[in-house]
Amino acid sequence: MSRQLSFCPQQEYELIEYPGRVVNTDRMLATLGGIVNISRVLGDEKKRLELRFHPDNPYNKPAFGDCTDTSGILLSVTVRRHKRDKSRPPQHFVRVLGHCSRSFSFESLCDFQYLPLWHTPKSENATAATELKYALDQLQPRDVSDVEYFSRPHPQLFCLPELFARVDIVHSGHYRMDGTGDGSQEVLGVSAKSTYENHDVVSFNMQDTFPTQPDGQILKRLKVKYVSDEQFARVKKLFDEIPIWTRIALLYETGITNEKLKCIIPSLAFYFSNGPWRTLYVRYGYDPRKDFKSRHYQTFDFRLRFGSGVSEFVYSRKSAKQKRSTTTANDDLKSELVQNIDYPYFDDQKLPRSRQCMLRYCDVRLPKIQEMLEKIPTPLTGAVCNERTGWLPPSFDSQVRQIVCATIKDLLRNHYRKEHLTAEVEAVPQADGEAEAEAEGDAEAEAEAEDEEYFIEDDETQEEDMDVDETPIGENIVDKNIEQLLDNITN
Repeated sequence: MSRQLSFCPQQEYELIEYPGRVVNTDRMLATLGGIVNISRVLGDEKKRLELRFHPDNPYNKPAFGDCTDTSGILLSVTVRRHKRDKSRPPQHFVRVLGHCSRSFSFESLCDFQYLPLWHTPKSENATAATELKYALDQLQPRDVSDVEYFSRPHPQLFCLPELFARVDIVHSGHYRMDGTGDGSQEVLGVSAKSTYENHDVVSFNMQDTFPTQPDGQILKRLKVKYVSDEQFARVKKLFDEIPIWTRIALLYETGITNEKLKCIIPSLAFYFSNGPWRTLYVRYGYDPRKDFKSRHYQTFDFRLRFGSGVSEFVYSRKSAKQKRSTTTANDDLKSELVQNIDYPYFDDQKLPRSRQCMLRYCDVRLPKIQEMLEKIPTPLTGAVCNERTGWLPPSFDSQVRQIVCATIKDLLRNHYRKEHLTAEVEAVPQADGEAEAEAEGDAEAEAEAEDEEYFIEDDETQEEDMDVDETPIGENIVDKNIEQLLDNITN
């Protein structure tokens, strides 16, 4: 038989799941930092509750309790049994003391503990047994008045980091057996799901052989994606002419959509993930390590590292695609200075298409750079390329980068000067009416007469005046401002 006596729904409690058997409540509260620290943690939703097993030891690493939302009630159950007649059933009296809406549980891992426990010999004999001694008194003073601490010997240096482990949460991993080989050497590895099939991705090195034909699954994909023979032949013709291509150059030259090209390229070429030809597609059966002509197709990674000047014209590739739909008149003027985002080459007429351009050296259509490529001396018969620089000298990429930066500076300099001259022409007032023209003609005639009659100077003064008139003050100021801006951009 049970009976409910009272119910107090307004009383709310906080639940702390203490990981131990509580015998002394005061010592339990001391391990949690005292009632003041507990109240501070309960008042903040983001703080974690610290549990120190040795509160007086500063080297003890705490265990942390995390707050979780829960629903519970606190019950008080009283059982009354009849002392004389034990056959009578007991009576249960239930009282609901309150409810709780959150709890603190210590489910995370505790950090590694390294306590000041030192092995000390029991006697002066070298072969004597040792015992563990808790040497906290030797590492810190007992209280503020402990002046003897500075005279006590310190046998060992005890310097610990703030944390030993970076995380205190257990991460679950799914393991699989590596199916490569004959199974004689089984290696465990963490299985990582890839978002794409990387059958055609190859890591560049000087020992392995490169693929000579595509994977069978790749050829089946061509039939599923309904790729026409004409589209396939168009891409194959480009790889027959040039063995190495960038993806954006294939899109530009073939005019095929990106979805179709994703299916065609893996059936004709493999992809380098690193090395001198990284991010490029290489025709199956072609080895750039053995062909000296492949230097023209090495990767040139050019990046605009500055945030001012060019940033008003050249955007990142992602933001440039977003700006296509929202073009204004100002954007149309800027398009005359910047290359189209789909244009795969770089020349000296416009700025690069984005802040990072992955090009081949043959895509940089500057005569000076192409001459530098041709002047590289031919290696001896049987020579192979370098694993990092390919067939090019070590400092070749930095020289090319300097030439491209100088070209960009010239383009910007001419653009800013053109804008300034256009603004000056628009600011000059135009003469209207014949009266104004006649007044100007009379003023010129009078000035010429005065010059002939009264204004006589030597040749040196006239030459100085001519030199000064050829360089107006306003143009000098503009040139200085432009040069200062360009220096800030390149630096």
